[in-house]
Amino acid sequence: MAHSAARWGGLPHHLPAACSHLVTDLRKLKDDSGCTLAELAQATAISKSSWERYLNGKQFPPRQAVQALCRAAHGPEKELLARWASADAVWSGRGQPTAAHSDRTSLPAAAVDAALLDNSPSAQRVGRVRRVLLAASALIDERPLGTAAVVLLLCAAMVTPAAVIHASRATGTGTVTRPPVCRLHSCEGRNPRTTACENPITTASHTAADGTRLEIRLSPSCRAGWIRAWPLHPGFRIKISGPHANTQSATETARPADSGILTTTMITAPQPSRLRACYYPSAGHPGRECFGSTG
Repeated sequence: MAHSAARWGGLPHHLPAACSHLVTDLRKLKDDSGCTLAELAQATAISKSSWERYLNGKQFPPRQAVQALCRAAHGPEKELLARWASADAVWSGRGQPTAAHSDRTSLPAAAVDAALLDNSPSAQRVGRVRRVLLAASALIDERPLGTAAVVLLLCAAMVTPAAVIHASRATGTGTVTRPPVCRLHSCEGRNPRTTACENPITTASHTAADGTRLEIRLSPSCRAGWIRAWPLHPGFRIKISGPHANTQSATETARPADSGILTTTMITAPQPSRLRACYYPSAGHPGRECFGSTG
């Protein structure tokens, strides 16, 4: 097979065994599917560069990515998600056993150093916490009584925000949920502002007689389209239709306070050039204006 697993490089030496096994399984599933990274990115709506990091052990794959790969490659989703959960517990440190005192810094050190290779804000926070803990450890060794109170205060300062974050996640507040990944019919009826359909393009535009601007928008990665219209006035309606898809529409009933743009929900677009948009001014102004994509 052209996409043989033999072309993969070795995984980082600091990668825990559970994570290495997961990445190896993901590589095999990708290779067995015969997809290139570009095709995999298109099928899962996750960028090619992200897949390169996940499949080379440079970044731990999110659950959403594992699920998307299983669905795109018809892999054993339940089995791989169970392996992901075990690997995630090791990667995050939740599954690490308590080490003896003489070895208390050696176990997490490799994981922390690996995190520092990533330049993300979360990795930078890990680095700052590690430096504080190492400095506190050195002070305790030199002046155990004089620094005990300071260390306790530092621990309280770190634990309290963590507890607040954990509580906010438990109640569903203060977090940003990952947008859903969709493609073709799985996108139909979804709000384009809350999905992972990246880099939309305008395939057609029209200015109505009353000055309303309309655009047919298309996400090539998700193969789904929608209409957006502005400026807004109460009563107007927009509708998008296409072959092999359910027509989607939206009606402006009151001026919104956020973007000032009205959008329909998404419609599957296997043939973008056949999408058609219609504008209905208002109940007091009968008639419609329709246009379609050109490419």
